[in-house]
Amino acid sequence: MQMDKKLAVSLLSLLFTISFPLSVWAETVLEKVSRTGVLTAGVRTDAVPFGYTDKNDTLQGYSVDLIKLIQQRLEKQLNKPIKLELKTVDLKNRFNQVETGKLDIVCEATSITPEREQKVDFSTPYFTSGIQLLAREADAERLNPTLTSETKLKTVRESNITVGFLLGTTTDDQFRPIYPEAKWQVIGSRADGIRRLKAEEIDLVASDGILLLGELWQQGLDFKAFALVPSQPLTFENYGCILPKNSSQWGTLVNQTITSEENTQLWNKWFDPKTGRFPYQRFQTSTKS
Repeated sequence: MQMDKKLAVSLLSLLFTISFPLSVWAETVLEKVSRTGVLTAGVRTDAVPFGYTDKNDTLQGYSVDLIKLIQQRLEKQLNKPIKLELKTVDLKNRFNQVETGKLDIVCEATSITPEREQKVDFSTPYFTSGIQLLAREADAERLNPTLTSETKLKTVRESNITVGFLLGTTTDDQFRPIYPEAKWQVIGSRADGIRRLKAEEIDLVASDGILLLGELWQQGLDFKAFALVPSQPLTFENYGCILPKNSSQWGTLVNQTITSEENTQLWNKWFDPKTGRFPYQRFQTSTKS
């Protein structure tokens, strides 16, 4: 009889565990940060002006400053000091780091897409960019994909254009059909692509326009020696912070920070067309998320 009772208790415990998986008791991001006193965030070092290292090897960028704003709001909400730990991420691991709980948030230059939203959540958008092609100024008109002249387009197709692009980006999925007959070559980074473009090893670099300009700026190159084509991006993409799935309270705090007056001031500090550290004209068209 005693053995039967023990067996019954064991079976009930097993059924209880199966019926109520561990995820029910899993900590939320806010609970974890409150318990540990640490916010772990991911940024990039190759996404000027959102995340990069300066000559002193110090992390800089709009996204770095945005995360610090989020940290400040956390401290107010939790009423305690919160230590910020910044970790570097890349195109290959940025989503996995959040999915596996190693990072609480990643803010850099990630486009919000329906496919990515199946794996992670995103904050409200904080920037709109789009895919463009960086060309040498002398080749800009000839390689502009919006040219209407069939003669020019035929010349372009027959000239064996080489386009550099980054794996793991929306450029690979959405922009390749623009020049289906071109030679598409994987580049290790935007910096690598621009060096090869300058050396005339490739004809174009495909990426988000803002990031291509940022890399020119980082390398100290003359903007007038290059051109983005077309002048208006062929795609419009919203950037958002990567968040863990089903983290609504955490997402609310992040979104409140992004829509705050403090972030408006921060955005202008970086991107105001006249006074910003990295002057940029907002697109006045509807965007895709």
